[in-house]
Amino acid sequence: MNKWHLASSLIFMSYFIATRFMTGLIAEFFVLLAILFFLPTALHFFKKEGKKHKEERLIGFLMKAFPLASLCATAAFIYHSAWFASGWILYTILLALFGFSRLLKRGIFPLHELMIDGAWMYLALGGLWFWLYTADIQVMTFSPIIVLLTVIHFHYSAFFIPLFYGFLGRQQAKETALYKAAGWVILLSPVMIAVGISFSRLFDTFSVILYVVALYIYGILCMKTRFRSTLAKGLVVFSSLVLMGTIVLSLLYSAGMLMRVTYISIDQMIWFHGSINAFFVILPGLIGWLIEGPKDQLKQKNFPISKVHGRFQMISFQEESVHNPEKLGLVDSLDELNGTTFSADRVSPVIRRFYEDPMAFTLKAAVSFHWWIRPFVFLLQPLFKQIGQLFLGLSRHPYEMKGRLIRFQHPKEERKSVRAWIRHNVKGKQVFFALYALHHDAATGYMNIALPLPYSQLTAILRPFNEKEDFILKSTCPKGSTGDEGLYLHTPFITMQLPMEESFHMKPETDQSLTAVHQMKLFGIPFLTIHYQIDSESHHVSQ
Repeated sequence: MNKWHLASSLIFMSYFIATRFMTGLIAEFFVLLAILFFLPTALHFFKKEGKKHKEERLIGFLMKAFPLASLCATAAFIYHSAWFASGWILYTILLALFGFSRLLKRGIFPLHELMIDGAWMYLALGGLWFWLYTADIQVMTFSPIIVLLTVIHFHYSAFFIPLFYGFLGRQQAKETALYKAAGWVILLSPVMIAVGISFSRLFDTFSVILYVVALYIYGILCMKTRFRSTLAKGLVVFSSLVLMGTIVLSLLYSAGMLMRVTYISIDQMIWFHGSINAFFVILPGLIGWLIEGPKDQLKQKNFPISKVHGRFQMISFQEESVHNPEKLGLVDSLDELNGTTFSADRVSPVIRRFYEDPMAFTLKAAVSFHWWIRPFVFLLQPLFKQIGQLFLGLSRHPYEMKGRLIRFQHPKEERKSVRAWIRHNVKGKQVFFALYALHHDAATGYMNIALPLPYSQLTAILRPFNEKEDFILKSTCPKGSTGDEGLYLHTPFITMQLPMEESFHMKPETDQSLTAVHQMKLFGIPFLTIHYQIDSESHHVSQ
């Protein structure tokens, strides 16, 4: 938290206390405490992290806009104004966008970084409930105090607990099954509890019990995890132990609601539970984690990516960007892909010949879109046909894919030695257009394949593997890998990793033919499988 944020927050809180503290609700004070002091402190941590990763544009704007946003939040409580609250909800949407942009760039794994992303995204719900409270909008049968408690929920436990748990994951050598199980409960609990409060007291109690178990696991893991700073560990463990005690109050309140017995009143929850959580859970936990400064252990991927995008018509730059046909391979030599997981010397000679001179082979493809994706593909067929991309058809019958492989240059193509492989179906219709290149890191070479799409492009970074004489390319990382492999969508605004997987498995049949299986998955569920029969031209002549 920088000095300008601290100064503005002190001024705003002083004015709130002077004008509203004696007549307003104590719950409003706890909300402002989180908004004015705790949240900007967390934001400052990610500002420093963003500088290291050169991702400071959005976080920099959020830091500069904070005094204005916090003024809106303070004024919204003082004047009970939905207009001022609109400023805060807009700011929380930007905070959620920050978390979402982190998620898009990296993907949903690892879980500990997803916890941090989710924490920032939950703040938008806090902003929404904040606005509903100040606008006096009736939400179902909830009283204003319940709406205000929901505001507290999303500015405290729904934000800081996933954030702290994500920091804990950064401290650990690997994510254990216990860590993952508790993490998913903590991440989903704000929604589960909200659903339970709204629709089912039994489900609410069940959700709170799961949440209590997960928080106890958090406390135990905090005690077992190594920290660089003894002071930091002491503060974090103290925070988690207090949390393990106060969460029991939430369980008693939820159980009382279920059995229609008052074990603890709402006023007691606000004063006792609220003050202890603010000053003895969030404050020491936040200070402890800031002292420890858990670092993002993920490798920042910085591989070359094509910036060539398509349009909503047949890709027009093909003709003006290609050179005269010549004998070309997808790579000059398969040896260029050698690395820790792959040796070209082990690959069958016929597979090597195909990769180094694919135009000397004929391809027959049997395309199979899986049942659940076929309706979407059917609806998109006219678009695929119009742009000449991914127009693979819905028939499962094998057909010959003709094509040409050419060198490719374009003002927005920054990769080197790029080859364009344009494929057509038996009717001469263009079905596929991909830009092939490769790049290396310290461990291996990668196939770097770009598919231009309307105002964007899909990039597949595929890592090579051996299996006997077979050749395998996969977008998934081996366990423990920090490589570049993955599927990425590049737009003019952001490059995001997709929850998709792609693999090619090539097997030799004879010294003149081979087969290949191309599979794609979404969230681990297969949606496309293509079986290729690949024969050399000399194989056809001999027949």
